Amino acid sequence: MKKLYRVRLLVSGNAPPLDDGALLVQGPRILAVGSFIELVAEHGDAEVVDFGESVMAPLLVNAHTHLDLTDFPLWAERVQETVEPEDFVEWILRLVRVKRQLEGADFHRSIANGFKQSLAAGTGLIGDILTYHPGVADYESTSIRGRLYLETLGHDPVLTEQVFDKFKGLLAQDFSGNLVKGLSPHSPYTISRSYMQKVYRYCQEQQLFCATHLAESVEETAFVADGSGLFAEKFYPAIGWQDNVPDGCGLRPVVYLEQVGGLFPQNLLVHGVQLNDEEIDLLASKRMTIALCPRSNSLLKVGKAPAGKLLDSGVRLALGTDSLASCDSLSIWDEMAFAHSWFGGDLDAPTLFYLASLSGADVLGMAADYGSLEPGKIADFQILAPKSIVAKAEVFDYFVAPGCSGDIVHVFMDGEEQAI
Repeated sequence: MKKLYRVRLLVSGNAPPLDDGALLVQGPRILAVGSFIELVAEHGDAEVVDFGESVMAPLLVNAHTHLDLTDFPLWAERVQETVEPEDFVEWILRLVRVKRQLEGADFHRSIANGFKQSLAAGTGLIGDILTYHPGVADYESTSIRGRLYLETLGHDPVLTEQVFDKFKGLLAQDFSGNLVKGLSPHSPYTISRSYMQKVYRYCQEQQLFCATHLAESVEETAFVADGSGLFAEKFYPAIGWQDNVPDGCGLRPVVYLEQVGGLFPQNLLVHGVQLNDEEIDLLASKRMTIALCPRSNSLLKVGKAPAGKLLDSGVRLALGTDSLASCDSLSIWDEMAFAHSWFGGDLDAPTLFYLASLSGADVLGMAADYGSLEPGKIADFQILAPKSIVAKAEVFDYFVAPGCSGDIVHVFMDGEEQAI
């Protein structure tokens, strides 16, 4: 049975918004997008579903998150870790302290809550980093798609070899979920040079996508360059790594990553706050991708990514919420609203919507099926009911207005409505 979904305003993500638009769907796929009058005349046998004065948009893309930390605010309160950290390194140590007091069931519940909150926020595609590896099985039942990056870190060569063997086993296991497994070597400040090289080499040999936190803080820059600063003074001793503090390589994080083999397009970089013009040019020449997380960067006071320069250089960008340990929601609509004010004129409203939809899907290597409403793509879309009429010329301003996610009334995946 073909279904024709009619809305007052349809935003496909790859073409100008349509007044009185319609989406023709059969099974899980989109057959046509266009004017309701034209499509109903051509497909009179389709069942019409009229959403009245609503707005239709593709499901959004959260290119960087940690769903196993969705319940972090509850955990922190439970273990009485409610004092706001003074700096970025203390925030990481607080995260470690909280996680050490948890049980496996906490992470399983957190992942399930992450799926629920993401779908309710109109997110259909994610780039999720998983630290709690037994949680892989939880991803087999979700309707959300994307990439699942298994996180790894460490310095001890014996332990990292054992961990790496475990990862290869996890990646080889049969997996019936909608997410594609990959790896995430956490960051240059948490993983040895030799282990990072091994992970990147393996990912390229096996054609795996991966994700790496990079150039997030000034502390990272100092530590990678000469082994100094708060990571050496506070973080490494606190977690028992005091004997693994590197001497430093005299390089900034981007060039260091290039040396260890990490600058290849399938390695999604996260944050990219501490970047200079030369590094931006290098990333562009390597066809790199970056997930921006402005709300997290703001809360952790690490600075502001040079988003406008990155975009102008040709670096592909997307938006991510990061985790609820450093953000107050998993809504990419909320991320767009914050980014609109945070980046000022560097990223206008239509560009932000593009980063949150088609560009996000492209960054995850999944734009052939997701990120926009086009014939042949999967019928993943959402219906929003604005509190007042939104004109076609104002729809992108509406999308970046605070509270837009509160207007979501229907979410469809594979052409089927989902419970939200």
